[in-house]
Amino acid sequence: MIFSKVIDLYALSRLHKNRSGEFQYTSLPSSIPNVSEREAFYEVNPIDILFDIHNSEKDYKVGRFEFQSLISSGDPTNDHLQGEAYIRNEDAPNIIFVHGWRQDSFDRLKKIFHDRMGNLGWNMYYFTLPYHFQREPEKSLYSGEYMISANIPRTLISVRQSIVDLRALIKWIKDNKKGPVVVIGISLGGFITNLVATLESQIDALVSIFYSNRLSYSIWNTSPGKFIREDLEHHGVNYNDLIKYWRITEPSEGIPKINKDNILLISAKYDQYVHIEDADYLWESWGKPTRYVYNCGHAGIVLNRKKIATDTLLFLQNKIKG
Repeated sequence: MIFSKVIDLYALSRLHKNRSGEFQYTSLPSSIPNVSEREAFYEVNPIDILFDIHNSEKDYKVGRFEFQSLISSGDPTNDHLQGEAYIRNEDAPNIIFVHGWRQDSFDRLKKIFHDRMGNLGWNMYYFTLPYHFQREPEKSLYSGEYMISANIPRTLISVRQSIVDLRALIKWIKDNKKGPVVVIGISLGGFITNLVATLESQIDALVSIFYSNRLSYSIWNTSPGKFIREDLEHHGVNYNDLIKYWRITEPSEGIPKINKDNILLISAKYDQYVHIEDADYLWESWGKPTRYVYNCGHAGIVLNRKKIATDTLLFLQNKIKG
């Protein structure tokens, strides 16, 4: 336990070396989204996705996919989404990966899953979250700075954009490929995939790794959110305010639209980024789907990647064909 916490705290000290140089807070929205309207809030329409397949790797066709976001943030750089695609064949399972907050590449996900899923011949799609990678505005100090911040309305738009665009990709794959669709999210990506599972019925299986459930809880109660909390408190925003404005983003406010037996949740008992209490809250609200709790901290994403890959693949091979 002590070892896990020490590693997480060391990683957090490095994380906080890159932080916003100025307050991100802006005026509060004029209205609070109503949770009863979450279906309309995250509604999606069909979209054309451009695939630029320009290379080959082993038996894969490799390239990128891109499309204009269905939700406008007002930032042209952020509103054009690009991701990576590795296509084997039309009948193979289609795995969509969603990365974590402040990541600047897909490397962490690839080190866990890419080669092993490649050996199975599964199609792979790497989805880019708002304000990350090439979607990061020039004035941003680090990847993901503008996605989760004390700017309450922009954070809300970012989550909405993530969900609507991820749903658009899922629907495109369902319409154009034959194999099942699986979404795998890690950390913030786990939060996003959990939320999309409560809205999208065309997902065949979900794996969520070291996920959070309530953004408000994470910002107010965990070390990664401490400077955002400081920004909010400086501008007179309290915890109850934040809960009200961001409640529509909480996965625990809905129930999955996919078969509960096809959900795998993985948590870390000593996680200093995502408290186990918050992870427990979602697991219980969803009726306790299959879940593994590792004896590690958030750094287990790196230290336990072989175990994460093995547990995930064993679970999926029992749930999908391919």
